[in-house]
Amino acid sequence: MHPRNPYCSPPDFKELAMKYPEFRKHAKQKLSGKIGIDFTDPAAVRALTTVLLKKDFNLEVELPPDRLIPTLPLRLNYLLWIEDLVNVSHPVSDRKSVHGIDIGSGACCIYSLLGARRNNWHFTSTEADEINFSSSIQTVQRNGLNENITLLKVAPESLLVGNISTDIIYDFTMCNPPFFDIDDFGPKSRSEKRPQPICPKSGGSSSISEIAVKGGEVRFVQQLIEDSVTLKNNVRVFSTMVGHKASLSPIEDLLKKTGVASFTKSEFHQGRTMRWGIAWTFREDVALSDLSSNNPKKQTTKPLIPFKYLVHRDTWTEHHEYSVVCVMAKIIDQLQELKMQVKRVSEGKSRRVAEFTAKENTWSNQRRRRRAEKQRSNEESGENCLQISEEPEPKKAKVDDEVASGPQKNDSFFLKGLVIVEKSPEDNDAIAAYVQWLEGGAGRESTNQILQYLKNRLFTNDEHDPKTTTIWRPPSRYYHYQGYCDVYQLFKVLDDKRLLHAL
Repeated sequence: MHPRNPYCSPPDFKELAMKYPEFRKHAKQKLSGKIGIDFTDPAAVRALTTVLLKKDFNLEVELPPDRLIPTLPLRLNYLLWIEDLVNVSHPVSDRKSVHGIDIGSGACCIYSLLGARRNNWHFTSTEADEINFSSSIQTVQRNGLNENITLLKVAPESLLVGNISTDIIYDFTMCNPPFFDIDDFGPKSRSEKRPQPICPKSGGSSSISEIAVKGGEVRFVQQLIEDSVTLKNNVRVFSTMVGHKASLSPIEDLLKKTGVASFTKSEFHQGRTMRWGIAWTFREDVALSDLSSNNPKKQTTKPLIPFKYLVHRDTWTEHHEYSVVCVMAKIIDQLQELKMQVKRVSEGKSRRVAEFTAKENTWSNQRRRRRAEKQRSNEESGENCLQISEEPEPKKAKVDDEVASGPQKNDSFFLKGLVIVEKSPEDNDAIAAYVQWLEGGAGRESTNQILQYLKNRLFTNDEHDPKTTTIWRPPSRYYHYQGYCDVYQLFKVLDDKRLLHAL
């Protein structure tokens, strides 16, 4: 799965069964005592998808009984990869909004719904099937996303040319094409010894046009590539999902013959199901090859997983304003105090994104800097102060500082990253704050340091609030001075809360 996929941890079926009656009737207790469903039953899979969309994304969706059921974790894998592609092809600092094209919306316009709800993106979604088109229109209206999603009824077998406006520069296209050849319907075995696989489990409730097309997915993608040549100046990145690994090689050959500027591919894992994504661009200023694959077997570098912290109400200093909007506002205030440039990217009620840029390291060794400033202030005023020797910094921190302060290839900025604040998909009573490195010589670890700084400044109990006050104990590193009692007496004599806070 994509590292940001909230379903890396499986959903709690017991919780879903207790909360949603429409799911409860499909839930069954296994011999192990765990609650599960029959994934070969289209009605059970349909109920699971609808309740997950309702619970995790606040989306009300009704799926027609005779149409393809979108597998939510797999669809999210593709959408999250698209987020990565957008970050590579269209930097946050250069864009005001994101507009994508969803080729074949399906019965519920799933990609457009998730993209609009998660990121406040705009979509133009096309659909040829009358039932799917009508169902998607109702779903968009039901969820109040008319301003974000435009649905277009198109002719069968038409993809991009003639269907989209050429007056708009789109950020991406995405597509989940029919995987099978309608003239030779059914998947092929890769060897004679292996059993003939059956259609996808959700395919039992799908129409033929959703899972099969003349020429199969390779011919479908070939037409998409041909359309992309015509519209190469109107779309930054073209992409599609692929259902068969054997289709990748001929598609890559087509892209090379077409003369694209760059292309990349990725793997999407969901249980025993595997799909592939392939994306290409004609723009020389977009280097898709820089985007690392999600294939764990071939990956040489770790994926850029954001650092995460769950903000609970009892650890939030602003107890009367506990919301995604307030948490993001306070984080932005702190980043600006660190002399960072902050640009708001997405401002939804349940999810907000901001990009920050630092020209120097202003967040490390804050405690040492405060002590030095206080010492200078006392010396200038002639006050006598008790000197407490400072503990040597860990060796790793010194090495990090030396590396961070070294010469950088890009003199315009030291660090560029993202802050994402959203309602936690794992804990309904918490708000998740993410800090993700984008680029810069400071390196990924610098974003972890920034998150630690924010935790110390914002995500701690307020010592002035009796409801959240905890008993303070000296850190173990101070025991070797004069023992616990001596240190306690020292603080008692000083009675200096600022010193206590500094230590």
